[in-house]
Amino acid sequence: MNELKWADELGRKGHQVMLVGESIAMHCHHYNINLQKTLEDNLGAEGVRLLVKAAEMASYSGFRSLLKQYPRVTTVKSKLEMASVMFQNCGLGILHFQSIRASGGLIVSPSNHHVTGWLAKHGRRKTAGCHFVRGWIAGALEAIYRQPLGHYAVEETGCKMKRDPECIFQVKAK
Repeated sequence: MNELKWADELGRKGHQVMLVGESIAMHCHHYNINLQKTLEDNLGAEGVRLLVKAAEMASYSGFRSLLKQYPRVTTVKSKLEMASVMFQNCGLGILHFQSIRASGGLIVSPSNHHVTGWLAKHGRRKTAGCHFVRGWIAGALEAIYRQPLGHYAVEETGCKMKRDPECIFQVKAK
């Protein structure tokens, strides 16, 4: 296989949404934002950590499966492009991998599902809130750079939920 065919790889099997042969969960912003708010309100920092870790594990697993099915996707640049397209095709938003290396770097999101959902339901936040995106980025990068889960720390330094112009993610190897 030379070319990733999203129409073939992202589809339905009965009531399940499938990506590269694996079942994935997709929910509307009502579910996602209510889950996030419940975790934050009831568990605080531990709830945020759970959300980030769950997203990291799911992204890592899914992206590793995708890369196994497409062994000709070998360069870091093409893997990062694949991650960006995957994020967008799953309805999660837009990620621009600005300057990423195995040691870390910068990712910018001008738009994402969680920002849109949070602002629609709760309005402006005082703190950054793209916890799912932080975990998703960490998991995808760990798969791309063949690192174990937990290798990357992703901090959101700008967030559109706070009405910053963009969401900005700083990635560092732990």
